[in-house]
Amino acid sequence: MQVWKIAITSPTGTFDATLNIDAESSPPVGEMRAKNGSGPMNDLKLNSDTIEWATKIERPMPMKLAFKGEHDAQEMSGTVKFGIFASGTFSGVLA
Repeated sequence: MQVWKIAITSPTGTFDATLNIDAESSPPVGEMRAKNGSGPMNDLKLNSDTIEWATKIERPMPMKLAFKGEHDAQEMSGTVKFGIFASGTFSGVLA
Protein backbone atom coordinates (compact mmCIF):
# COMPACT_ATOMS: atom_id res chain seq x y z
CA MET A 1 0.00 0.00 0.00
CA GLN A 2 1.34 3.39 -1.01
CA VAL A 3 0.37 6.43 1.07
CA TRP A 4 0.69 9.82 -0.62
CA LYS A 5 0.18 13.24 0.98
CA ILE A 6 -1.06 15.72 -1.61
CA ALA A 7 -1.97 19.42 -1.65
CA ILE A 8 -4.74 20.48 -4.02
CA THR A 9 -4.80 24.11 -5.14
CA SER A 10 -8.20 25.40 -6.23
CA PRO A 11 -9.51 28.89 -7.04
CA THR A 12 -10.72 29.11 -3.41
CA GLY A 13 -7.51 27.98 -1.72
CA THR A 14 -5.35 24.96 -0.98
CA PHE A 15 -6.41 21.85 0.89
CA ASP A 16 -4.67 18.64 1.87
CA ALA A 17 -5.63 15.05 1.13
CA THR A 18 -4.21 11.58 1.59
CA LEU A 19 -4.18 8.93 -1.13
CA ASN A 20 -4.04 5.25 -0.17
CA ILE A 21 -3.14 3.31 -3.32
CA ASP A 22 -2.81 -0.45 -3.74
CA ALA A 23 -0.59 -0.45 -6.82
CA GLU A 24 -0.15 -4.24 -6.71
CA SER A 25 -3.86 -4.87 -7.27
CA SER A 26 -4.96 -5.49 -10.84
CA PRO A 27 -6.39 -3.05 -11.69
CA PRO A 28 -4.92 -0.70 -9.05
CA VAL A 29 -7.37 0.59 -6.43
CA GLY A 30 -7.24 3.57 -4.12
CA GLU A 31 -9.01 5.82 -1.67
CA MET A 32 -8.75 9.59 -1.25
CA ARG A 33 -9.24 11.10 2.22
CA ALA A 34 -9.64 14.77 3.11
CA LYS A 35 -11.09 16.74 6.02
CA ASN A 36 -14.67 16.46 4.71
CA GLY A 37 -14.61 12.70 4.13
CA SER A 38 -13.25 9.95 1.93
CA GLY A 39 -14.12 8.13 -1.24
CA PRO A 40 -12.79 5.74 -3.85
CA MET A 41 -10.34 6.79 -6.53
CA ASN A 42 -12.57 5.91 -9.49
CA ASP A 43 -11.14 5.01 -12.90
CA LEU A 44 -7.64 4.85 -11.37
CA LYS A 45 -4.93 4.50 -14.02
CA LEU A 46 -1.43 4.09 -12.62
CA ASN A 47 1.39 3.66 -15.11
CA SER A 48 5.16 3.81 -14.66
CA ASP A 49 5.17 7.62 -14.72
CA THR A 50 1.54 8.80 -15.04
CA ILE A 51 -1.53 8.70 -12.80
CA GLU A 52 -5.20 9.52 -13.42
CA TRP A 53 -8.29 9.19 -11.26
CA ALA A 54 -11.62 10.78 -10.44
CA THR A 55 -13.46 11.17 -7.17
CA LYS A 56 -16.77 12.69 -6.13
CA ILE A 57 -17.19 15.21 -3.34
CA GLU A 58 -20.31 16.51 -1.62
CA ARG A 59 -18.90 19.66 0.05
CA PRO A 60 -18.84 22.52 -0.52
CA MET A 61 -21.10 21.32 -3.36
CA PRO A 62 -21.51 17.98 -5.17
CA MET A 63 -19.05 17.64 -8.03
CA LYS A 64 -16.62 15.27 -9.69
CA LEU A 65 -12.90 15.98 -9.42
CA ALA A 66 -10.77 14.62 -12.27
CA PHE A 67 -7.01 14.32 -11.64
CA LYS A 68 -4.27 13.80 -14.24
CA GLY A 69 -0.58 13.93 -13.51
CA GLU A 70 2.90 12.49 -13.47
CA HIS A 71 4.76 10.68 -10.72
CA ASP A 72 8.07 9.11 -9.87
CA ALA A 73 9.06 7.01 -6.86
CA GLN A 74 8.73 9.91 -4.39
CA GLU A 75 6.70 12.79 -5.92
CA MET A 76 3.62 13.46 -8.03
CA SER A 77 2.05 16.56 -9.57
CA GLY A 78 -0.54 17.49 -12.14
CA THR A 79 -3.87 19.14 -12.82
CA VAL A 80 -7.34 18.71 -11.37
CA LYS A 81 -10.65 19.66 -12.97
CA PHE A 82 -13.39 20.72 -10.53
CA GLY A 83 -16.55 19.58 -12.33
CA ILE A 84 -17.51 22.05 -15.03
CA PHE A 85 -16.47 25.04 -12.94
CA ALA A 86 -12.71 25.43 -12.75
CA SER A 87 -9.34 23.76 -12.71
CA GLY A 88 -6.35 23.71 -10.41
CA THR A 89 -3.21 21.79 -9.61
CA PHE A 90 -2.04 19.15 -7.18
CA SER A 91 1.33 18.02 -5.89
CA GLY A 92 2.39 15.46 -3.36
CA VAL A 93 5.00 13.21 -1.84
CA LEU A 94 5.12 9.58 -0.84
CA ALA A 95 4.62 9.43 2.93
